[in-house]
Amino acid sequence: MKTFIKYYALAITLILTSFQGISQEKDSKSELDTYPFAVADQVPAFPGCEQLSGKAMKDCTVEKITNHVNKNFNTALGKQLKIEGTTRIVVQFKIDKDGSITEVRSRSLADKANVRETLQTEANRVVSSLPKMQPGQKDGKDIAIMYSLPIAFAVPEEDKKENKKG
Repeated sequence: MKTFIKYYALAITLILTSFQGISQEKDSKSELDTYPFAVADQVPAFPGCEQLSGKAMKDCTVEKITNHVNKNFNTALGKQLKIEGTTRIVVQFKIDKDGSITEVRSRSLADKANVRETLQTEANRVVSSLPKMQPGQKDGKDIAIMYSLPIAFAVPEEDKKENKKG
């Protein structure tokens, strides 16, 4: 299995130096109670990170989300779709007042429409499977927060060399 992943699957790199909130115009009813990350007094916490605070809680949550996406993203799609080089996907989602993951949507920057659609569907599936979290807080009240998660999809160098030889 490791050989398959090493030579035939894509490497997923999550660019998550920090979570970034998405500020949006609040033009729909569901967004009226959604806040950008920057205004939260306490960030949402992934299960296992709840006892931490401040930067430690944020770092723990980022790490656990990264691990979840790396573990659950179907990397075999790279070979199936014949992806070369690096492709980016940006996923936006809301951690609701009750900690549920909602309003998941993504945008791939792949050139081919079928590749874009497949990667977006997979990114949405994986992010939707995130566990319920402790919600963010502002002024002592639970709030919903929008997040943006960039994912870079890259073909490993060994796979590129192997494909040229065969």
